[in-house]
Amino acid sequence: MYMQLFVTGGCGFVGSNFVLDWIQEKQQPLANIDSLNYAGQLANLQEVEDNPLYTFIHGNINNRILVANSLSLHDPDCIVHFAAESKTTSPLQKSEHFLINNVIGTFNLLEETLAFWQGLPEKRKQTFKFIYLSTDEVYEDDWSHYSPKTPYAASKACADHLVNAYQHAFGLPTITIHSGNIYGPRQYSEKMIPSLLHQALAGQQLDVYGNGKNMQDWLYVGDAVAAINLIIGHGTSGESYYIDGGKEQSNLSLIKTMCTILEEKISHDPSIPSFDSLIHLIKEKANQSHSFHSHNEKIESELGWHPDTPLNKGLESTINWYLEHWSAPHAGDTHY
Repeated sequence: MYMQLFVTGGCGFVGSNFVLDWIQEKQQPLANIDSLNYAGQLANLQEVEDNPLYTFIHGNINNRILVANSLSLHDPDCIVHFAAESKTTSPLQKSEHFLINNVIGTFNLLEETLAFWQGLPEKRKQTFKFIYLSTDEVYEDDWSHYSPKTPYAASKACADHLVNAYQHAFGLPTITIHSGNIYGPRQYSEKMIPSLLHQALAGQQLDVYGNGKNMQDWLYVGDAVAAINLIIGHGTSGESYYIDGGKEQSNLSLIKTMCTILEEKISHDPSIPSFDSLIHLIKEKANQSHSFHSHNEKIESELGWHPDTPLNKGLESTINWYLEHWSAPHAGDTHY
């Protein structure tokens, strides 16, 4: 199926992995608007920057004139909305950034998308899709009721409701994707895995809170991209799909796996016996234990998707990418 895509936030982590896959594997046109904030890096898309199928637009989705003109020029069949403020370690006084970028930004994008969609011929209206990437942080532990606990999660929940409202109020064909923790190449350095990797390479202590018993689900970015591609092609408008890695892992187990992979690839500082010796357990109350249940049933039954990448394989791929790019010339100038 031939499609022209318009992507927001395509220079960020998940967005850049998606853009590379779409251009290199699908070989179909894609326009990407990105404001190049702290996590959006042009270097993430160096491989396709000269590809005639790829167009980069430097700008913010709150610039409605720019968005409207870009939609008119590139005439997309589908919009994939990755752009978001997600730096959750920011001080609470910066929470307005979540409001401006995640809520107001999504509203402005929806308004311009609606105007563009309403002007399409009826046949194209029927096949058009607006796909929004959200997070599982909008939910309670049972993942069935909205109960955001941070300003970031609250902003994403608000955007969820806006996307859903435009579907019901105006008929705009929208789809929302909720995901667990996504990891892999090109992730911004503040996130857990690249942060731990950087500390290990520097010979710094690897603090593991909750005595390492905290549990999280991990989804490799390549599997997430595969899910998004399936939803673009075959997802049902008005629906919400959940994607996760299908299995929880303790933070201690994750870090030990990373250390084992590093031992096989590079030499550690002579002053330490092993990367594993850097692990430091901190006695803190672990996350409340719960019975983890994957929520992939819907996308598995409707679209046949399931995560294919085991954690050790995904971590090895991720570590290989960072080792290559952090050791490259001028790597210090690039903040992934």
